[in-house]
Amino acid sequence: MQIRTAEAGRGAGWLLDGFDYFKRDPLTWIGVTVLMFIVYFLLKLLPVVGGLVSQILSPVFAGGLVLGCKSQDSGGKLEINHLFAGFSADAAQLLLLGVFYTAGLIGIILIAALGALLFGFNFGQFASAMQSGNASGISVNFGVLLLPVLVAIGLSVPLLMAVWFAPALIVLDRKNAADAMKQSFNGCLANIMPFLVYGVVGLFLAIIATIPMGLGWLVFLPMVMASLYIGYKEIFSATVPAAAAGEPSPGPKV
Repeated sequence: MQIRTAEAGRGAGWLLDGFDYFKRDPLTWIGVTVLMFIVYFLLKLLPVVGGLVSQILSPVFAGGLVLGCKSQDSGGKLEINHLFAGFSADAAQLLLLGVFYTAGLIGIILIAALGALLFGFNFGQFASAMQSGNASGISVNFGVLLLPVLVAIGLSVPLLMAVWFAPALIVLDRKNAADAMKQSFNGCLANIMPFLVYGVVGLFLAIIATIPMGLGWLVFLPMVMASLYIGYKEIFSATVPAAAAGEPSPGPKV
């Protein structure tokens, strides 16, 4: 599969173009987002396995919303049931992707926890210091914890790169989970600069979205989901969108 490199500014452009998708049908996008929050909330209520199940199902929901974006891009409409469309489109590979992703997260957490223990982190002492407000105890243990946390963040980046475009590659290009992760990682690696811009702009917009009691996430999350599809088209699709080629875009479509 040919992988293209976008200009750095397209990192912001993916999010801004994602807002165009939202504007085409804001009520449905808000409905899908609210429903997704409800589903995740209910999954988290499951004892012991709730968090694991929600992580494993995340690529299934992402794949469904990618299909919704494709429908919009083709002149159709986003529908509420697109959230669950991944269950009928390559569900096995999307679930396997979720298993790989969850296993990766668990591995990173275990590495960070082991590192913290090896460096002398004392959870009981830290919890006691937090309760008593012992600044010295907090700072000592926090200093020990800092390096393992930074290592965990560093390991999370390549994992996120491997899963970012994977749902789109599975549902749109019929890749298996392993190949989709490999292609997603390579696509992100070839577009480090756009993704740095994407991360900075996305963080700023996330902060803005959180300020009005988190209500801005009803707009920001659809922008992110649409930006995933837009980025996929520019990096992997056979047809180069006008925006990626530096030409004036004829409209909100990518």
